[in-house]
Amino acid sequence: MKSPQLHAVGFDFKNMDALIKAAFDGGVRGVDSAPGFSLIGAYTDPSGARVAFQQRKNQPAVVLAALRSETIYRAQVVRFSDQMARVALYSSGEDGSLLTQFLALVDDPIAYEQHSLSEGGGFSIIQALQVGALAMDVQVFADEAAFHASDASRVGSMLMEAKSLVSPSLMGLQSASLTIEEAGPTLLMGAVVESVEVRRNELSEVNFQYVRASSIVDITIAVPMEHPVEPGNVIHGTFYAVANAGTWDNNAG
Repeated sequence: MKSPQLHAVGFDFKNMDALIKAAFDGGVRGVDSAPGFSLIGAYTDPSGARVAFQQRKNQPAVVLAALRSETIYRAQVVRFSDQMARVALYSSGEDGSLLTQFLALVDDPIAYEQHSLSEGGGFSIIQALQVGALAMDVQVFADEAAFHASDASRVGSMLMEAKSLVSPSLMGLQSASLTIEEAGPTLLMGAVVESVEVRRNELSEVNFQYVRASSIVDITIAVPMEHPVEPGNVIHGTFYAVANAGTWDNNAG
């Protein structure tokens, strides 16, 4: 079963049926009723790895990789499809200034009303949104100097900083070059590793790295073991942005 997102958090199973069975045997938290859905739930491993399940009535189930993140922000969330949202993060100071915004996958759609991305389309305010990322196609550099000396720091004519975050799909939506259906949670991001902890996904018995890092904002990242990192390293490449309002931490099914 090849899924970079699931692999980032150690959900390495021979096929999807094996993962689903293991997750439900392990204990899936869910909600009893959600308009239009026949299933919304998630298994959260003690390691912080998460796999979520969503199913619309009379449609196939969707399986999503996610992460219980220790990085929390006050956020404005515009959920515009079952799993996708525009997330705007704000500082915790008195001014509450906008820090950054990007598209993210939300594994708990019940926490946010669905809105339109159009101006005046509405939004949800989440006081403690968990924000994380799943490493997809990444490179690791010894430090910021090594990153700046590499080809990875140059994308076309654009110079990238070691701490950088771009949401290509959000840019595409803003320029009308992408449709909502085409938008995804991929980030082009660089981040400096602040701490790393090897955690074991108890469901699969596969290790992954739980990384606290500093980019444009602080963020928690799940990194597979084939990309070993240590504090001071720069990790750069493509990631999946994930977010959660704490739903599965607080609500039992």
